[in-house]
Amino acid sequence: MKEYILDLDKPRELRFGFKSLRAIREKFGNKSLSELMNIEVDEIPVLVLHGLSWDEKALTLDQVENLLDAAIPKKYTILGVTTLILEALAAQMGIDTKKVTAGDLEKKKKKQQVKGKIPSTKQRKKQP
Repeated sequence: MKEYILDLDKPRELRFGFKSLRAIREKFGNKSLSELMNIEVDEIPVLVLHGLSWDEKALTLDQVENLLDAAIPKKYTILGVTTLILEALAAQMGIDTKKVTAGDLEKKKKKQQVKGKIPSTKQRKKQP
């Protein structure tokens, strides 16, 4: 299996096992993978913390935020970090990230929202 390395103060491998998934569920509730793929920016450090906790149990959220803040302008963009985390999470859950991406999930979500909308005036006139 591919390793997902986040180069912070040192190269750190992201792993999402059963303990980290349970901790993520406890933090965010019972989100589906598609909901996790569309996380908010402030949720990224939480996922990183749980992805790194297998190696360094004493790591805190504040420490992770500091490590990310130091790496963002020099080594990564926020989108780059997010993509790496989500790829690691999906791959370790056995989901092919080439087939499912956050963009695809977002499009699917928008299509579902559109289906539930009230038709515009023009659309209503056309309906029998």
